[in-house]
Amino acid sequence: MASLANSPSVFTIDSILGLDRPEQRTCPYRPWTDVKPACQNRRVVTESDAPVDVRENEDGKSFSKSPTDSYRRTLNWYIGRRPRTAFSSVQIKILESVFQVNSYPGIDIREELAKKLQLDEDRIQIWFQNRRAKLKRSHRESQFLMVKNVLNDLQIGREEH
Repeated sequence: MASLANSPSVFTIDSILGLDRPEQRTCPYRPWTDVKPACQNRRVVTESDAPVDVRENEDGKSFSKSPTDSYRRTLNWYIGRRPRTAFSSVQIKILESVFQVNSYPGIDIREELAKKLQLDEDRIQIWFQNRRAKLKRSHRESQFLMVKNVLNDLQIGREEH
């Protein structure tokens, strides 16, 4: 048993993430972004034997990044993700007021909101989904607290007798 603890693990972060097998790395298809996938970058070995990413800018000219930037970019799972939508307080106030009236707005209402709030309709749809989930979660938590309070009151009542 002691020999198992001292032996090196066959699993490394690189092997789990597939970074030790560059030929098997696949590029995810992300049409919603202008960023080219990291696996389309060409690798060049410099005099220091440290890999450096070589990329082409819009002019077709090459430029390089440091090895640590490349490594972080490879490990970043969020490459190509749409940036998070930041709702303004006015937008949230309007969305909340619509939610009070109708928590399941139809496509026509969502499209009208999208025009007025200058947001994408799908972002509004997701906002309503998240808001309904938040309402459901808070309702569940309040029910849990009520049950917990009743049980505490019963236990205190037993201790008094």
